[in-house]
Amino acid sequence: MTWTYICILYLSAFFILGGYLYCKHNSKKIAIVRPVKRLLLSSAAAICAAATATFISGRTAALTAYGVYYIFIDIMMISLIVFVRQYTGIGSHIKTEYKLMIAGTVIDAVIMIYNIFTEKVFSISQTTDSKGFLFWEISKRSGMHLYHLIFMYISAAIAVCILTYKTISTPKLYKVKYASILFTMGITMLLHIFYLQLHTQYDYSLLGFTATSLVVPFFSLVYIPRGLSERLLFFSVANMKDGIICVDMYGNCVHYNEAAKRFCSNSDDPYAVDKQAKRWLSENFESDNLWSATRHIEGQDRYYDIEFKRFFDEQNQCIGSFFILHDKTDDYNRFAAEQYHKSHDALTGIYKKDFFYKSVEALINASPGKQFYIVSTDVKNFKMINDIFGMEAGDSLLKLIASITASIADNNGCAYGRLSGDRFAMCLPAEYFNESYILRQYSKVTSFLSSGPFKVHVHIGVYPVTDRSIPVSVMCDRANLAIMTIKDSYQNVVAYYDNSLREKVMSRQKVISQFERALKTGEFKAFVQPQVTADGHIRGGEVLVRWVRPDKTTISPGEFIATFEQTGLISRLDSYMWEIACRQLRKWHDSGMKDAYLSVNISKKDFYLIDVYAVITSLVKKYKIPPHTLHLEITETAVMNDPHSQIPLIERLRSSGFMVEIDDFGSGYSSLNTLKDITADVLKLDMGFLTDTEHTDRSKNIMESIIELAKKLDMEIITEGVEYIEQVEFLSALGCDMYQGYFFAKPMPIADFEKNFLYSTVEMPVRENIA
Repeated sequence: MTWTYICILYLSAFFILGGYLYCKHNSKKIAIVRPVKRLLLSSAAAICAAATATFISGRTAALTAYGVYYIFIDIMMISLIVFVRQYTGIGSHIKTEYKLMIAGTVIDAVIMIYNIFTEKVFSISQTTDSKGFLFWEISKRSGMHLYHLIFMYISAAIAVCILTYKTISTPKLYKVKYASILFTMGITMLLHIFYLQLHTQYDYSLLGFTATSLVVPFFSLVYIPRGLSERLLFFSVANMKDGIICVDMYGNCVHYNEAAKRFCSNSDDPYAVDKQAKRWLSENFESDNLWSATRHIEGQDRYYDIEFKRFFDEQNQCIGSFFILHDKTDDYNRFAAEQYHKSHDALTGIYKKDFFYKSVEALINASPGKQFYIVSTDVKNFKMINDIFGMEAGDSLLKLIASITASIADNNGCAYGRLSGDRFAMCLPAEYFNESYILRQYSKVTSFLSSGPFKVHVHIGVYPVTDRSIPVSVMCDRANLAIMTIKDSYQNVVAYYDNSLREKVMSRQKVISQFERALKTGEFKAFVQPQVTADGHIRGGEVLVRWVRPDKTTISPGEFIATFEQTGLISRLDSYMWEIACRQLRKWHDSGMKDAYLSVNISKKDFYLIDVYAVITSLVKKYKIPPHTLHLEITETAVMNDPHSQIPLIERLRSSGFMVEIDDFGSGYSSLNTLKDITADVLKLDMGFLTDTEHTDRSKNIMESIIELAKKLDMEIITEGVEYIEQVEFLSALGCDMYQGYFFAKPMPIADFEKNFLYSTVEMPVRENIA
């Protein structure tokens, strides 16, 4: 009998190890596999230790085997708790509890090791069974053994409570998963209690451990509740967005979902799905098939891809078929929206630039014999409208202009779109192009901003399409170039592109393209125009740039300065000229001409493109020249465009020792604010103030007042553009301090200025009084 019991135990351990190997090689990589494998290993080890302790020879060996058995029971209980918590999802995070159980197992292990030498925990005795076989059994348990029992039963009670709660609270479909494990654990605990209380010869609770160890991996990793897959499949199909229609081998509809019913009929016809399936099957599909269909459902067009499939049994015999009705309406609408947003402007709803270009290209190519016009619009000072009236008003204005553009071009054979910002364009066949009508329509926006005197003006550029080979983008650029010729107008104006404008643009581009080479090879030359004091002395002059090409031809500043200012190249050119001036002042200083000076210009664009103060002060330090020998000419418009930034900068420059001149005073929109707010050393007047008006007497009186005011503000006066002796006499009588102009000399190379004018004296005409 004993050998039978031992063989059963080893066989049980063998089966448990088989379960372990299954878990290791066939289970998915999920968290619960780990505690299951630990539970199986510890159970197999405990059963093997119990079986070995029964027949092993030697008392110490038997005590050791029983101690190992108890220790693996503890490990098994820890693994069981971890498994149950993860399996049920109740308190899966048990780090503190887990640590306490480990500590309890360690204490129990120490107790069992202590027992090997003392038998103070439990004692064993050798007994003979009915067939005379000797085996070891536990004959006596002390109080210390109670620790192991309490530890084991508390762990088991925790697992039982969790499983009981889960069995009660879970849906009926899942109860067997938890009830089966709970049942085997309950039987095991009862068998162990009977073993302890009745002192039976064999511990049959070990067979309960075996049952539990086999039930655990089966229900946690293998078993799927009966009907679960069918129910999940049913609910999945029922709630699918796509329609499903299943038919048997005879063509009878056996199942369909709500989506299929919605596709087949908007009425309550209970046979609508079956009728639809039969109609499709009547087409005698030879194989699987796919097609598209459109249905008007609940007031909306819906788009479907319909797929027909057959399914077969194990003998490859067709046993039925099904239709999948894939509702792609959302995809269709999303694609349509994406295409719309790709081609249409989000704010105005008309074509974007790229799509407009494609439309125009297709339109022109489709009508080779027609004359077309590209019309482009631009709102004058649109940024100011945004700044003053807000982005919302600006957006409303753009929507209105887009609406007007659409109304003008809303004919077959026309295209229109938004190029960028406030730029709109359209392509009109000649029969629809009417300049006065277009101008009249866009004039509707003039009073768009009803509050205040601010008027909205739309400039219109027109390019008659004479060259169909150029890209549409270039055609639009040409229309925009026409707008540039009227950019200063405060009316709703139309301008046309022509060859002369093209030549100007090409000339401008040529100037830009040659800049780098000219700067690198030194084609930009510094010329100096002498400045003569009231007593005829010349100590310096204004540095002016001249572009001298390799063929010795000279380009006038009027041909390139404005272009460089528009493109931002002016700051590099100015920095280049400043350095030439500083280098020359260094040479004069070394030659003993220490009070000689040069005056250089600072463009208004320089203040936005470079750090003027840093560049100029670094040049002065580099060439070690006194700052007062480098005079800085700044136009009044440059200062008054941004007085909050420029006035403090002028103060920094003056405090660093530079002489600051307010240039071209009188040539622009002069304001007394310029003199009120700016502390400068020199006021530079332009004689054009007198020559460009019919009211010379009034102009002379104003100039006299300006000179008198400047004197009171401790500012020197330089008058430029002096060409006649009468002007010198007049200015001399007013007390002008310095003169510059063709009457004395034209701008000249630095070497000529140094040789013929610097430190020379000219005879000055004097007029005693002013009539």
